[in-house]
Amino acid sequence: MHNTVLARHCAFALAALTLGASALAQGRAAPAEPEVQSYSIDTEVKLLSDRKSRGVSDTFNRPGAEITLNAAHESGFIGRLQLASVSKVIFPESNRATLLAAVGYRGGDPDGWHYGAGIAREFFPQARATDVPTGFDEALQPTGTATSRFHTSYLVGELGWGILNARYLHVLSRDYRGLNTSTVCAGYLPAVMAGGDPSAAFNCYGPGMRRSGGTHLLDFDVAYPLDGQTRLLAHVGLQAVRNFSVLNTVDYSVGIAHKRWGLTFGAEITGVRVRDRSLFTAMDANGNLRKLDRTALVLSVAKQF
Repeated sequence: MHNTVLARHCAFALAALTLGASALAQGRAAPAEPEVQSYSIDTEVKLLSDRKSRGVSDTFNRPGAEITLNAAHESGFIGRLQLASVSKVIFPESNRATLLAAVGYRGGDPDGWHYGAGIAREFFPQARATDVPTGFDEALQPTGTATSRFHTSYLVGELGWGILNARYLHVLSRDYRGLNTSTVCAGYLPAVMAGGDPSAAFNCYGPGMRRSGGTHLLDFDVAYPLDGQTRLLAHVGLQAVRNFSVLNTVDYSVGIAHKRWGLTFGAEITGVRVRDRSLFTAMDANGNLRKLDRTALVLSVAKQF
């Protein structure tokens, strides 16, 4: 008798616990869906055997480095910050660094038609060409001087389809990377001082002080995926410098990028066609003269975070 009653009580208690647990489970709120992040921030550190801009070395044909921060919002707004190395030979009085800041909008289908627009500013802290002559008289005496900085602002437009991308940049600032009569025409002076023909120098200085604001830059890029780890890269760039057509260039590169061990390894043959190679040379304090427009195999390794 006692065993029967005890069994009934145990069965009742078990049923009560089961009902209570079920009610508790039903009463609890369903776990919240994981929130989808509305933005992304990526960082890349890159080392290069030669850091070039439009086929011309910014690092005096020496190794360089870049740290790039890219941000993108689901609305299409994007931003970029890039800190990179440059040579003090090419950018006098600089701290050997340049900072690029850009904001814009990108839309469309990454696998189909896509487009974008933005503005960018390239900073060269402390860099300046100080008291450079803006002209000479017949006795080769300076008729004026100017101090130029290298900061440059750009208006940017992009259009692409799949792996093909085109980008146009219009220089908004007064000078494009410090290019004006004082800095461009100075490239002819070494030949004049060496007893060469001064006509090219006088033709350059003759029209007076001119600036390169309004320069046009155009880029075409292809990144063809061979597989999930390897891409073939190709690039062609056009540069039309306002008031200084002698600096108009066509640059190109072909190469490959491969991901392995969490790193991206790159190898590109990079070159540029120029009208006058004498304007694309630089000499350091030790008298070392280097051709900044040389065709070179540029090796790189990058790490993304």
